[in-house]
Amino acid sequence: MGTTGEPELAVYQGHLTQLLKGDDRQNFRALMAQIRHITTRSYETSLYDHQQTFRLLWRHLEHTGHLRRAHHDARDRLATGLVTAEEAEELELFLTLYARIRAGTTG
Repeated sequence: MGTTGEPELAVYQGHLTQLLKGDDRQNFRALMAQIRHITTRSYETSLYDHQQTFRLLWRHLEHTGHLRRAHHDARDRLATGLVTAEEAEELELFLTLYARIRAGTTG
């Protein structure tokens, strides 16, 4: 907790300041890093900080249209069968999250 009683959002603040400076690919890599932090419970600060950062990056990438393109690219890359097991795992995780979040926002 910060001195004001609010949760510290150091990771969030760092990404907020970099959001418009980075391109969509950099921001997508940052999004995937947040997904890994959350799913493996390996927090730099707190779960809340990483969740808020995930939401920030997701909304930004959704707004720019990059998530839709990344979704199609991920499906295409998996379909080739020319990805490593680690890449496949990360792509499948992204596709699963994308489907769940889209189902929640369109349902």
